[in-house]
Amino acid sequence: MKQLTIILFFIYSFVAQAENYRITKPLAWEAERTKEAIALLYGTNITIPDKRIQVIAPKLAENSGSIPISIKTTIPAKSIAVFQDANPRALTTVFSVNGNPKPYYSVRIKMYQTAYLTVVVEGLDGKLYSYTQEIDVSIGGCGGGCGSAPAPQKKSSYAVQASQKEKKRVMQKWENLPVITYTQSVAHMAPKDVRHLMGIYQVEKEKYDIFTENTFKEVSSSPLSTFSSDVDTASYANVRSYIMERKAKPSKNAVRTEEMLNYFDYAYKEPTNTDPFFINATVGNSIWNKESKILQIGLQTKTVDIDKLPASNFVFLLDVSGSMNRPESLPLLTKSLKLLTKKLRKTDRVSIVVYAGRSGVVLDRARGDEKQKIYQALDSLRASGGTAGGEGIQVAYALAEKAFIDGGNNRIILATDGDFNVGISSRDGLIKLIEAKRKSGIFLSVLGFGRGNMQDQTMEQIANHGNGNYAYIDTLLEAKKVLVKQMSGTLYTVAKDVKIQVEFNPATVHSYRLIGYENRVMANEDFNNDKKDAGEIGMGHRVTALYEIVLAKEGLENKVDTLKYQIAKPTLNSELATVKIRYKKPDGNTSILMSKVIDQNSDDINSKDYHFAQSVAGFGMLLRESEYKKDLTYDMLIKTAKSAKGEDEEGYRAEFIRMLEMVELL
Repeated sequence: MKQLTIILFFIYSFVAQAENYRITKPLAWEAERTKEAIALLYGTNITIPDKRIQVIAPKLAENSGSIPISIKTTIPAKSIAVFQDANPRALTTVFSVNGNPKPYYSVRIKMYQTAYLTVVVEGLDGKLYSYTQEIDVSIGGCGGGCGSAPAPQKKSSYAVQASQKEKKRVMQKWENLPVITYTQSVAHMAPKDVRHLMGIYQVEKEKYDIFTENTFKEVSSSPLSTFSSDVDTASYANVRSYIMERKAKPSKNAVRTEEMLNYFDYAYKEPTNTDPFFINATVGNSIWNKESKILQIGLQTKTVDIDKLPASNFVFLLDVSGSMNRPESLPLLTKSLKLLTKKLRKTDRVSIVVYAGRSGVVLDRARGDEKQKIYQALDSLRASGGTAGGEGIQVAYALAEKAFIDGGNNRIILATDGDFNVGISSRDGLIKLIEAKRKSGIFLSVLGFGRGNMQDQTMEQIANHGNGNYAYIDTLLEAKKVLVKQMSGTLYTVAKDVKIQVEFNPATVHSYRLIGYENRVMANEDFNNDKKDAGEIGMGHRVTALYEIVLAKEGLENKVDTLKYQIAKPTLNSELATVKIRYKKPDGNTSILMSKVIDQNSDDINSKDYHFAQSVAGFGMLLRESEYKKDLTYDMLIKTAKSAKGEDEEGYRAEFIRMLEMVELL
């Protein structure tokens, strides 16, 4: 009797505590998605994944109507909440702890399909800690406890329609998504053998290359600066997603300043002769250091009417693995490629290869004017299973070679979160595969999707070694920018293996540092080595690079020791530097040299573009906590960016200013 009284007391306590949360936070119990429910319960959905949270649950739940869950944690806690995305309501249970922990917290929940269980511990320190685990639910294994699964009743749900058996399975509900059908040929392509652990913006699962910023170099000992061109924009869009969507500052290694600079349009002069570029240059004062100057270099290619572009052979290589089963992943991917499809012509060809646990061909060489056929193929996709990216890449190259257009634009567009985990999955293995394939004359561009699981370091390097570019798509507007407004630059290469080398004059320049391009720096001798790979530039594209320079009279405040045995010869005093460019034609193997002399009077770039570029570079410096930022502040950047906004027809610069104002509040 005494034991029964104790049990009833604990049951009553738990029910009373849960009801208290229902009364004080009623909206949290109505939320349909975990992220939303966490935000409504705690005021934020930013959590810290923590291994001190242990969850004991069946790997395969035979009785989906009553799944036992036990939780144990050593974190001093105020409360513990359990969330899952397989029911109409995400929040299932809240345990009130208030610093008086129990050995275990147990509950039984209903899950009508395989989904992720998230446990959030509200610490006494005010922080939220989380643990996420996937639970497989046996279809039809209700054991009499679950009744019938709720059927989708409106277009915000979607269901798989591949076979009679699969029609009974209800897929996870996302807001504002259409009903998606799934063709029989694709239905058996993605087994459930490998699962992806997804969390709420689990930043630690996002991987970025670690790098340190470029330092000042003394011209008398290091007069040459050599680097590969770069037109990638992924870092800027990813940084924007962190700040505007997640309300958090990004990891410093997610910030690549050159990609932020190259995100924006500048009114650079275009070539008027047969050269693929015009080399623009301007020198002026730095906004963050009164003792230094900023040299801005801008390469600009010709803008070409889309009707005059060569015929294209596109292969869409699409990741449909389990990690893409999020609204910002596969659904956004298909909508994005539909925008591109609208711009295709009758002479263009489109194939679609998908990969998950295995790879398969969904569409083979459809004409660009067969738009409904392409739309239907895109609408047939769903996400599940592992990620055999290496196999998918091989199939895509084989299909691209089969449809190769002589003199045309032959390109694979890889859309993924970069989480390869089946077959050839290491970054080095994928790079070797792509390096072997790029000799076929087929370019590879990468579109990154998703949050929390994005493997940025892999996607950037795949694009670099595949003679392509890398963009991150976080919204449909970004997809429109990359695939529609900048279609020719993103998808049509005008020059490959573009290398830039700047030779500084020691008579006029004491020292310099290249801002950004840390993972693009090359050995000086590689500039003339045509076997060394470098970046590609598309039609209408531009490349922007900034150098912070200290003139010979100013010195460097002893940051670099003066050389004892070398004295700069005062020659060509009016010249600051010579910019040299090497590039190859898209179908060529021998580089061509261009050059331009820069002096203190060089002024190819208008004042607004020049100062706006500095505000973007300064933003990267603050996010990366640069040792060279001096007294730079966000207020200074906002003031500079506002004064240099210019016409800004598309509103990208205004958006940048709003982001500066937002990050200042974080």
